[in-house]
Amino acid sequence: MFAMSLDDVIRERSAERERVINELRDYAAKLRGRFGRLTVILYGSYARGDFNLWSDVDVLIISEHFRGTDFVTRCVELNDAPPRLEPICWTPEEAFKALAKPWWREALKYYVVIVDDYKIAKLLNSQ
Repeated sequence: MFAMSLDDVIRERSAERERVINELRDYAAKLRGRFGRLTVILYGSYARGDFNLWSDVDVLIISEHFRGTDFVTRCVELNDAPPRLEPICWTPEEAFKALAKPWWREALKYYVVIVDDYKIAKLLNSQ
């Protein structure tokens, strides 16, 4: 039977989290090329570090590009997304309105900024 030390488990989980963050950075660069200005924020279990084998990768993607399109169409445009990505795609206006709500503030208590052209992190840090 194969047993890992606690230090090995922690190192492996940390490396997996960093791999996902780097994958998101690469994907954000691609999206920026297609959409222009962009904010991408990782939240949920990968941001907190308590993810497991079945965890999805929760991410906010905010762009003016989404104006005038419905939520389903926005996500369909991300058909080249990394595996397990669970995006919420907002316009900047939708983001500012939603992030004023207490449940979103709680959901974003722990987050990792991937790219932030709309200065959403500043808003999150102010309250």
